[in-house]
Amino acid sequence: MPRLSAVRADEVRSTDDVVMRAMVDELDRSMRDLSLEGLPKPYFIQINAQDRLTYSMSAEYGAITKSDDTRNRMLNVRVRVGSYELDNTNFRRPFGQFGLLPQDDDYTALRCAIWLLIDRDYKQAVETLSSKQAFLKDKKAEDRPDDYSPAPVVTEVEPRAALAFDAKEWEKNLARLSDRFNQYPKIQDAQVTLFAGTADEWIVNSEGTRLRTGDSGIGIEVQAELQAPDGMPLSDSLSYLGERVDQLPPIEKMLADIDEMCRKLVALSEAPILDQYTGPVLFEPSASGRVFEALLGEGICARPQSVGGGEDPNSLEKKLGLRILPRSFQIYDDPGPRMFGDSVLAGAYEFDDEAVAPKRVNVVEKGVLKDLLSGRAPTRKIAQSNGHGRSGGVGDARAEVGCLYVSDENGMPGDELKRELTQAAQEEGLSFGLRIAALEGGSDNSLGNPIYAYKVACDGDKEELVRGLQFRSVQTRAMKRLLAAGTERKAHNSLGRVSSSFIVPAIVFEELELARIEREFDKLPILPPPALRGK
Repeated sequence: MPRLSAVRADEVRSTDDVVMRAMVDELDRSMRDLSLEGLPKPYFIQINAQDRLTYSMSAEYGAITKSDDTRNRMLNVRVRVGSYELDNTNFRRPFGQFGLLPQDDDYTALRCAIWLLIDRDYKQAVETLSSKQAFLKDKKAEDRPDDYSPAPVVTEVEPRAALAFDAKEWEKNLARLSDRFNQYPKIQDAQVTLFAGTADEWIVNSEGTRLRTGDSGIGIEVQAELQAPDGMPLSDSLSYLGERVDQLPPIEKMLADIDEMCRKLVALSEAPILDQYTGPVLFEPSASGRVFEALLGEGICARPQSVGGGEDPNSLEKKLGLRILPRSFQIYDDPGPRMFGDSVLAGAYEFDDEAVAPKRVNVVEKGVLKDLLSGRAPTRKIAQSNGHGRSGGVGDARAEVGCLYVSDENGMPGDELKRELTQAAQEEGLSFGLRIAALEGGSDNSLGNPIYAYKVACDGDKEELVRGLQFRSVQTRAMKRLLAAGTERKAHNSLGRVSSSFIVPAIVFEELELARIEREFDKLPILPPPALRGK
């Protein structure tokens, strides 16, 4: 999104942006007049607002099942009392106040909504600070970091977001895409979903920041499910993402992708089950993005330990200065570039949710953990924000991955990588290695189950598709003994609470353990699908 030139804070107040004007005026009034007798005044207030217009559509087997558009304005406020060194946050209540703003540009109504949330949060803030001070009085808190850190003032206004989107045309496109599944009667359930829209966001705070940004996007997801003859459920999906409609592939390309996905799913349903496997595993770039997300995504984010709470078991902060990957690996996070090749990066942004411009962070150098991603809440070893504090629209911002780039200076072409896999398998006395081309989405820091896994014979290039495997526990420390990585990299977009991107090569683990999925499956449907009626 192109930027306008930076503007001064007083110029922002005088613009025709009623939302910005209402936010600034109510913020100024609160900082000046908000107080309770005998209790501290706010030392910092931040207000975040979002105005979102969203189109959502779904289609199944050639018919539109849902098509609507919604608009809403959301508001987050965070009142801090005390000081940067010790305030009411990071104790019991994880975030401030959340509510809705009027959709009309009515100055008085906007200010009223903002006033109510600030008033409510201030009352809770002074109560929480008092409880926190009482708690700390009886505790020995060694090396406790400050609760917040100052950040540069930003005064910038970007253009409002816009998206050229023809809803009727895309209803026809979705119907056409979903109709393709009628050619594959073994597919038991399939859906095509579209989300498109715009988002204008405002951030103002008592330090003087006055920021407005605009963004737009469109995404299509295709999902398909079937059952193997033994009842095992199998599924796969396709995702397409663009900031504009013209960044999506042509409909004919999507139809071809659906054909390929359906053929692969049918072949998977007919594949044998592999009971267990312990040995080297090759993850193709289409799968290794999920590996890095699961095993490193949480650990490299600097998040303060909650007062009275336990340590985050995923945090790698204590490993700063230690090797966590082979010495040939480099990792950095840079949310600036919006594209990698022809792939849109969902994790790209110009300012985080604390109005801090992101910096490129060299996370891993020569395999050694050098730095962490951080927001404005300090930790024991990270004192300042590097522009990675993000909230996903609700609650306090915390450190999150933006766009994580992984490379290996000793990277190999794909054919050499496969030979590395089979050679390692032979050294372990195995007749095959395992290649994984796609993974299900996992939860938290766990890997999802393999979707497409292939036995790669050690005495040739023969491959056999297998199914029914799940990972035993995989720990971050296993990445220290990666055998090799590829030269080609692909972007993996994760669209969770916040959007992140992982630009990664294929990787080979020295040893992982997988076992057969042991659970009861539903029986196959009694009647064939309607598409087979009369055949």
